[in-house]
Amino acid sequence: MSLRTKLLLVALSILALPWAGWQFVRQMETLLRQGQEQALLASAEALARGIAVRPAGLPASGPGWFVHRLDYAPRLDGEAGDWQGAAEAPVAFGGARPWLHAALAQTNDRLHLWVSVDDASVQRGEAHWPADLEFDRLHLRLVGPAGDLRLRLANSGSGALRVAGEDGLPPSIRVEGFWREREGGYDVELALPQAFAVRAIGLEARDLDASGKRRIAGTVAADGTLRAPPTHGYVGALEPVLAALAPAGMRVRVTDREAWVLARAGAVRADASEEDLLPWRRGLYRALLFRDVEPAAGEPLDARRLVRAELASAIAGEPAVAWRRDPTGARLLLSAAVPLVVDGEVRAAVLLERSNSEVLLLTDQAFSGLLGVSAVAFLASGGVILLFATRLGQRIRRLRDAAEHALDREGRVTPFPRTTARDEIGDLSRSFARLLDQVAAYTDYLRSLSGKLSHELNTPLAIVRTSLDNLDAAALPAETRPYLARARDGVERMGTLVRTMSEVTRIEHAIESAEAEEFDLRALLADCAEAYRGLLAPRELRLDLPAGPLPLRGAPELVVQALDKLVDNARGFTPEDGWVRLSAAAEGEGVVITLANLGPMLPEAMRGRLFDSLVSLRGKSQRAEGAAHLGFGLYVVRLVADLHRGHAEARNLPGGEGVAFTLHLHGMPWKPV
Repeated sequence: MSLRTKLLLVALSILALPWAGWQFVRQMETLLRQGQEQALLASAEALARGIAVRPAGLPASGPGWFVHRLDYAPRLDGEAGDWQGAAEAPVAFGGARPWLHAALAQTNDRLHLWVSVDDASVQRGEAHWPADLEFDRLHLRLVGPAGDLRLRLANSGSGALRVAGEDGLPPSIRVEGFWREREGGYDVELALPQAFAVRAIGLEARDLDASGKRRIAGTVAADGTLRAPPTHGYVGALEPVLAALAPAGMRVRVTDREAWVLARAGAVRADASEEDLLPWRRGLYRALLFRDVEPAAGEPLDARRLVRAELASAIAGEPAVAWRRDPTGARLLLSAAVPLVVDGEVRAAVLLERSNSEVLLLTDQAFSGLLGVSAVAFLASGGVILLFATRLGQRIRRLRDAAEHALDREGRVTPFPRTTARDEIGDLSRSFARLLDQVAAYTDYLRSLSGKLSHELNTPLAIVRTSLDNLDAAALPAETRPYLARARDGVERMGTLVRTMSEVTRIEHAIESAEAEEFDLRALLADCAEAYRGLLAPRELRLDLPAGPLPLRGAPELVVQALDKLVDNARGFTPEDGWVRLSAAAEGEGVVITLANLGPMLPEAMRGRLFDSLVSLRGKSQRAEGAAHLGFGLYVVRLVADLHRGHAEARNLPGGEGVAFTLHLHGMPWKPV
């Protein structure tokens, strides 16, 4: 990956900022919820205290009957299907496995009772039978302003209900009802006279099985007496009190200890987030922040009984709160339930509910602000890092380009750009510049080394040569003569080396002081070719020149020097029965000279170094008369090509028959006067 990509990947670490912000939003939302829970609990407790100072109409302490209100009188047929839901949660008796169920309801000042008994053994009788006879029957105790009235209910089969007093005689009131036999038991439905006031009711069921064993269930005390728990129902008088005490926009309901609704008032305010929040954002918050909130059970607003965990906790004496979504999922609801205590006893419970749109709105505001700040921060930091990475990449690329062009094809050191930047890249650039300065100085030293050596070695060589001449004139033993010849041969070779280096130095100086002139390169090559034929004999010289002139602005004597080096090089590598071909042609505004010869191929590894100083591929057999070869010839060719704004190159001929050396010359530049 590029440096810019890496920095951009590192910039992704800024994503920790929105993550940390989201954690803060979640913490803030939790604190907001806790604050709303505490506030709603405080309101519910204040409401409960306000009701407790006026306890009239509240259920008495201890067990009691809840009397449901019906919109219309049910039909007395022993079935509870028309009780409008009042018999869906009846009072159960009979221990761990209840077998007696009962429900009370009132309509048009008339009290209705529905009783269901599970009895697999049929031992039926009539209500007017003597009391000392054992059979399945019900006992009813009614306590009202007129006193305590006891009734016996029993039928031998389905039909109109048989009612008698405890003594078996007709009762003092007219009770209408129906006894319906069913599989596994029987159901009884009855109605008391209209306007017959009842404050408490006792119910007892006696069941006799085939073996004569009897079981009893109902409101029977431990001593066997039939108790009559007081009745209570919906307290309409509490509605104005609740409406006055309940906070605006909230719904309050009061329930008895069995969670039956005693009174209700108020309504939950419409959710402001319906219009202020987009649906997808509201759904996002609920999915991320309110995953622990369960949807409401969808209970109707006029539900008779409330099955709530928080309400059960309040009835047990502990305040509790709960979060729910309404059935449509459009808003969040917060409910708080507290016990309603009168004289130290829990008489009822207060349930207060409200909408929680504030939490969603505040969460949305915080999230929107966080999203905006995070986006700006991410874009700003990403842009700064991108600009920094781009700038840094450009500096590194410039440094790379300068390093790649620090040495040209001829090995000359080009000036390295220096920077004043005080960072690591600036230090690296200055280090490269110092290194190249040293390389340039050393290269210049090497370039001038041949001239210095040739100058310094001339005097010692002259001394050695004179000494050898003197020794040769002296009378020496015959056995020392070979050694003297070897020494003289070595001196001659050293002289040849010194002359070669002097020649290179002379050519370099000549190149520096060369004056340009216009000349015909074709004529020059034709004249030189006549001289080269004798030098190359018995090798064949082939000439391929254009018919017309080849004008060139340059130094003709230096061009001849370069041709001499190329011909000498070709002569050393071409076998005696081989050929050498000299050709020239126009090339744009310049010319191209090619000298090809039959001979061995060039090694690929050396093709780029042939024109460097002190590089030679000649073996001992390819040196003229065993003379040393320093590799200055092709170096001189390169210098001449550079002088004429061109370059020299070497390549292998197609088919592997030999090599070709090419000079591309574009002419010497004009010198200012």
